[in-house]
Amino acid sequence: MRRKLIKHFFLTLIVLTVIPIAGCWDTTESERMVYAQGIGVDYKDGRYTVYLQVINLRLMAKSESSGPGGAQENVEVGHASAESFDKAVFNLYKSAQRRIFWGHLSYLVFTEDALKQVGIKSTIDMLDRYRETRYRIWIYATKEPLSKVFVTTPILDLSTALSRLSDPKAAFHQSSFIRPIDMRELLIAIDEPGHEVIMPFISISEKAWVTDKGGHDAIKIDGIAVTTADALKGDITNDHAIGFRWMSKDFVRDGIEVKSKKGPKFNIVIEKLKVKVIPIVKNSNIYFNVKIKAKAVVLVLVEKVNLDWLATETEKEIKKQVMETYSKGLSIDADVFRLSEVLYRKKVKAWKQAEYNGKIPLTKDSIKLDIKVKLVNGAKQRKKPTID
Repeated sequence: MRRKLIKHFFLTLIVLTVIPIAGCWDTTESERMVYAQGIGVDYKDGRYTVYLQVINLRLMAKSESSGPGGAQENVEVGHASAESFDKAVFNLYKSAQRRIFWGHLSYLVFTEDALKQVGIKSTIDMLDRYRETRYRIWIYATKEPLSKVFVTTPILDLSTALSRLSDPKAAFHQSSFIRPIDMRELLIAIDEPGHEVIMPFISISEKAWVTDKGGHDAIKIDGIAVTTADALKGDITNDHAIGFRWMSKDFVRDGIEVKSKKGPKFNIVIEKLKVKVIPIVKNSNIYFNVKIKAKAVVLVLVEKVNLDWLATETEKEIKKQVMETYSKGLSIDADVFRLSEVLYRKKVKAWKQAEYNGKIPLTKDSIKLDIKVKLVNGAKQRKKPTID
C-alpha cells in the first residue's frame, strides 16, 4: 500500500512538472521575429505612407559571436501606403517576411506634410493602444524624405540602436541644444496648457563625416517643430532656435560664442544652469520674470580680457538668443517656453481669466530676463591666455 502511494506521488509530481512546459509550445522564438526600431509617417494626396526601420540585432553583439558570413546589412526599411495610418501598417505586414515585434520601437518621425495635414492624433492613438509599444518612443519632425532619413546609419557601423534618433540623450549630455521628447511627454504636453508639443526638428547633414570608403551622411538636430494635436504651427531652426536651450531645466552643457568689438571671439561653455520663471499679475497685465543663473568655463581665450566684462557680454548674448527664439515663436503663434502652463500651475485664477483654448495672450514684453553668469574656471588652464 505504501509503495503504491509513493508511486502515485512521483507520477503526480512528474505530470505537474510537464504541464507548464506545454504552455511554451505556441510561442515565437526570438530569432524568428523582425524587430521594429523606428517608424516614420508621411502624408500626401490623401494617403498615409508608413516607413518601418528594422534593427539588425547581430550588430549589437561582438563580431566573434555574430557567426560566419560576409558583410551584413546595417539597416533595412519597408514602406506601405493607405488611406489611414492603421491600414498602411497592415499593408506593410503583407510584405513582411516574419512577424514584426514592436516592443523595441525606439523613435517616431513625422514629416512636415503629415503634421500640417493630419497632425499626430491617429498615429499616437494607435501606438498608445497597441500592447507591445512603450511610452519611451522618441518623437521627431523633419522636412527630409523619410526614405533617406531611415537609411542614414551611425558611424563606425554601430547598431541603429545607438543612433542619434534611437539614443538621443547620449549626445544631449555633451551638447544640450534641443531636449529630446518621448511619447509620454508628448501626451502630457498636449493635455496641459497651452496644448502644444515642441519636438526636435531633424535634417540630414550630407557628408558630415568621412570614412575610408567615402563621405558618410549623419542625422543632426536643426531646431524645433511646434504642433498641436491637429496641425503643425511651424518650425524654428538654426540660429533662431539656439535660445531654446537656455530655458531648458534639463540643460547639461553647451557652448556659446562671445564677440568683442575689436574682433577676437571668446568661446564659453555653460556647464550648470538654473531657470526660474515667476508669473507676475498686475490688474489685467500678466508678465513673467525669468531668472537664469549659469556657471561657465572659459574654453578659448586668445588674449587677456577683463573677466567681469566677459561674464557681462555672455549674459547679453544669452539674453539676445532667448529673445530671438521667443520672438520667432510669437511669429507662428507658439508659446515656445510654455509660459501658459507656468501661469496655470502657479496662478490658476489669473490663467482662467486670460486663457483662450488653454493659451494666454503673449507679446514681446511678456517676459523680463534677469541673467547672471559666473565664470568659475578656465578649464585645464588659468583664466588667462595659454600663449601670451
